[in-house]
Amino acid sequence: MAKINKSHLLGELLLLIATLAWGTSFFILKDTIASAPTFFVLAVRFLISGVVLGIIFFKKMSKLNKKVLLQGVILGVILALAYVIQTLGLIYTTPSRNAFLTASYAVMTPFLYWFFTKNAPKSYSVVSAILCIVGIGFISLTSNAGGGLNYLVGDGLTLISAIFYALQIIYIDKYQTEQKSDSICLLAIELLTVGVINGILSLIFELPKGVEVYALNLDQILNICYLTGVCTLVAQFCMIFGQKLTTVNQASLILSLEAVFGAFFSVLFGRETLTVMLVIGFIIVFVAMLINEFKIDVLKPLITLKSNKKK
Repeated sequence: MAKINKSHLLGELLLLIATLAWGTSFFILKDTIASAPTFFVLAVRFLISGVVLGIIFFKKMSKLNKKVLLQGVILGVILALAYVIQTLGLIYTTPSRNAFLTASYAVMTPFLYWFFTKNAPKSYSVVSAILCIVGIGFISLTSNAGGGLNYLVGDGLTLISAIFYALQIIYIDKYQTEQKSDSICLLAIELLTVGVINGILSLIFELPKGVEVYALNLDQILNICYLTGVCTLVAQFCMIFGQKLTTVNQASLILSLEAVFGAFFSVLFGRETLTVMLVIGFIIVFVAMLINEFKIDVLKPLITLKSNKKK
């Protein structure tokens, strides 16, 4: 059992804050886009967040170089694809299945990272990621999943979006560690890129329906303000700096808890009821987090037993 690193703990705390924020966004976003154009809402969230960040850190942004600009754009394209494909997937499947399948990047990330860097994941990382997905499955797929529909298209799109979320984590790690790029500049350009892409999509697909689709009521405006300030600006800020202090595998596991917190807040605000399956799921996820946090090699006794049998 490894000694806990304080900087890692800070990084994990920042990632947890980001994940908590995204957990609260689940039903708020759902209510907002029920009557407001989806791409427009995403464009506003990310454009305002990017502009605010740029204004606050104007001195850093004024020293922006072409390398960081390109890296930020790449991150923004990856994140925009993740959001857009996930949203399209949500049209054809249920929110619970969408949340669960998106969270599958917790399992994908260690193996994609292995593919790109040739650094094999530790056994405890693999076990904890798989356990986490099992737990999230209990939480999400037993919650308002419905039945009798063919979710193949929606589930397929959502799984593709999960790949992009995993790639975002990997590329953030690559740019922050290997190339020592400025995190603030990276984040600002990433957010602005996501906003611009969604703005273009809104002009192409939503504006032709008429400018009246952009008319928002007070509740929608307040929701968008919360989604922008807390779930985008603060959450993305905590994510990029939290990941800087942790490993790729730790980051992917903690960030996948978005589905868990989404279910928790849905129960808390009366959108769903607490069931035995939800409790089982929470317990499994908690065990997965303990294994990852304390680096418990649960496979070691099995390997040792197998080795002794051969002798």
